Amino acid sequence: MLFSNSKPSLKISSKNQNYSFLTSKNNIILIGYLITLPIFTLITLSFLLPLLSVFTTNLSTSAGNFHHSTSIPWIDDASECEHTGRDWRDRKCWDNEHSPMF
Repeated sequence: MLFSNSKPSLKISSKNQNYSFLTSKNNIILIGYLITLPIFTLITLSFLLPLLSVFTTNLSTSAGNFHHSTSIPWIDDASECEHTGRDWRDRKCWDNEHSPMF
């Protein structure tokens, strides 16, 4: 009878408090990760892109070391062709420095 008049006490279990704390901590870690991920990605790319350009430049010069002549269709005069530093052959203006990578 002594216990029948007492109100049930509302207890917050330590389990719920720990879960709430862990959720906040996880959110902070997630936000920090989402901020630092793009920063470190950009830093890494800034280091890798120059290496990639050096590699592709060396690749293009070693594989495409030869320049191929091509005719320039809009130049149809020998004096204009030679004025631009090209060669006039077979009634066509030829560019000897044309690269196939163009």
